[in-house]
Amino acid sequence: MLPTFKNLEDDGVHIVLLGDSTLDNGRYLDLAHGELSVEKQITKRCIERGWAVTVLAQDGSMLQDVRERQLPLIPEAATHIILSASGNDLLSLLNQMVVANFTLSSMYATIGTGLNQVSDNYKNLLQELKGLGCHLACCTLYRPNFNHLFFKSLATFSLGLHNNRIKQISVDLDCSLIDFANMFDGPEDFANPLELSSRGGSKAVENIASWVVDFPISRLHRREPNMFADDEQFTAQMSTFGMPLNCCATRTPHRRIYSSKAVSQSLVTPDVRNANGSKELRPAMEFSEAQQKWRDPAEHTTPPGQMRLS
Repeated sequence: MLPTFKNLEDDGVHIVLLGDSTLDNGRYLDLAHGELSVEKQITKRCIERGWAVTVLAQDGSMLQDVRERQLPLIPEAATHIILSASGNDLLSLLNQMVVANFTLSSMYATIGTGLNQVSDNYKNLLQELKGLGCHLACCTLYRPNFNHLFFKSLATFSLGLHNNRIKQISVDLDCSLIDFANMFDGPEDFANPLELSSRGGSKAVENIASWVVDFPISRLHRREPNMFADDEQFTAQMSTFGMPLNCCATRTPHRRIYSSKAVSQSLVTPDVRNANGSKELRPAMEFSEAQQKWRDPAEHTTPPGQMRLS
């Protein structure tokens, strides 16, 4: 019998996962032997606590895919939304550098213009989600488990820049942050250089569960559809003698940062009841299929100038 942690605050909790293969990693695990994907792990936690969950994240999704294909499917009952996206957008930029043979001009365009565009798109997406009136958390990007020093260094540098922007966006929009960048610290957290193992997935799920507990639905302030979508627009209109009624000194940030490395044994232990779960996998986006080279550890021993994308 599973332990039950349900209480009055749990009534009506409905979690929605948006994003890419970080939250849709099932096809990279040994499902035939009962390994649990992030979706199965979060479902297990939700059953224990009496929560509902909708997983809209899809392997291979880019930011545009999340906006166009996942946002319209968010259920009206949603109370907690988690976004883990933009990793594929950065991977697309890396592909462009590979095709250009890592010329200085291609690297400058990627690290400069490319990263700026991705972060702008990320902020716009998060602003749309903020307007839904749900508790909202976003996730930093973890560093791929590349073997080649060049790719590892490039990933560390570019992800550092991008994650700093995600952190600032989370501050600007007062969204909680699940800091994947500081959560996965060993090869056992990865099923391959790009994707999380069941162990890595369990860390993500435990941090998500902690966030949901810390932000009960009693703290939600639902807005009517005809009201302003954000506090800044509201306070800009509601002012007296040019002074906003809700000045910055009275606005208390609600965001929290989560980066626990705790691993739950119940989530990493294979569950034979879920064997052959590959039949339930949603199809991956086309972009994902084209990235198989990055998932093969042997490919990362190839000198960057000689690497070719299939």
